[in-house]
Amino acid sequence: NYLVTLQTEQLVTLWVLFVFIVVGNSLVLLIMWLERNKTSRMNFFILNLAVADLSAGLFNVLPDIVHRFVVEWIAGNTLCKLVKYTQAVLLYASTYVLVAMSIDRYDAIVHPLQFVREHKSKVMISVAWGLALLFSVPSPVIFAVRRQPNGEWQCWAEWPEDWYWVPYMTVVAAFVFFIPLGIISICYIAIIVKIWKRGKGMAYEDHIPRSRASSGKNFYRIFHLIHINNGFTSRAKARTIKLSVAIILAFICCWSPYFLFDILDNYDALPDTQAKKEASLIIQNLPALNSAINPIIYGFFSTKLYRKLR
Repeated sequence: NYLVTLQTEQLVTLWVLFVFIVVGNSLVLLIMWLERNKTSRMNFFILNLAVADLSAGLFNVLPDIVHRFVVEWIAGNTLCKLVKYTQAVLLYASTYVLVAMSIDRYDAIVHPLQFVREHKSKVMISVAWGLALLFSVPSPVIFAVRRQPNGEWQCWAEWPEDWYWVPYMTVVAAFVFFIPLGIISICYIAIIVKIWKRGKGMAYEDHIPRSRASSGKNFYRIFHLIHINNGFTSRAKARTIKLSVAIILAFICCWSPYFLFDILDNYDALPDTQAKKEASLIIQNLPALNSAINPIIYGFFSTKLYRKLR
């Protein structure tokens, strides 16, 4: 009875998250369209994240809700393969867009003099979506409408041997989460180190004696450092760094429990207990929570979004 109650609560939660995903990301896209003449790199990445999140609500969360009502798969084999492929594409794309955004922020802070080519962000986004389309190809091959032992027809994965599923999901987890997380971490560690060194260097220059700083060479050095540091500490750049960090942290908090639980469960590292079933029902909602919370993060860090909503 407790599990039935928890499943009902999970369904209600999914409905709430679905509404937040659709409304929130639709508003973000509407505002982006209204501000289409005022483009920026960060807005370009947010646009792609909003598209991925809105699509995840329509193709991931909504089918999950419908399935809980109809139980069996009734949409046919072609739609089964199409839905599974689309779900996989969105899973990869949302992660790879974050990787592209992290590399973009890394270039802006660590290599500002090379950060002048407008088309680079578009190339990275194209690569992100291209890889997502490519890596998702196995999904329609693996999934098809199949009769289950209980007699129900489901859109289900089938392997020559049951153990094939474990290495497959391990590879998926690596390419969807763990490898991208490593790249993202390297980018932001480099950003933190660069900002720290720049701040330390500026603090050192502030204490140079006037007699030495008055020379032409030292004056040029101080002017050069101040000029660069103003770029580092500008409000706009600081705000985009904070926004991107908040998006990344939300991604980690929502997806790390999901993939860690999935990996441990696939390798039979979790005991088959009531607590495991309860945890599974809760963790399954976390990816949807990520898509629902992103528009709130955008609004929190963007005064323009709030002004448009008013």
